[in-house]
Amino acid sequence: MTMAQVSFRDFIRGSIPADILKLWDKKSNKPKGLYIAPEYADEVLAMIDAREKSRRKKRTEDIMAFAGVLGEIEEPDRSHQAIKASRYE
Repeated sequence: MTMAQVSFRDFIRGSIPADILKLWDKKSNKPKGLYIAPEYADEVLAMIDAREKSRRKKRTEDIMAFAGVLGEIEEPDRSHQAIKASRYE
């Protein structure tokens, strides 16, 4: 597996010197994307999918933890900032 950095224009013209290419815009000097050879695509997509699932799971757990606190309050007129502050004390 080889990696290279090429300009976006060279990539459009068909220059693919490596398996993984970092696409770079010479004019704005900013990264534009990533090209991955088809033989590595499934592995990369599986890794990205696993990362997104764990991120969504953590976010859901955080929301449910906060919602659980809302169901247990004894003082219903407290603001969510006060509830949150008491939770992390």
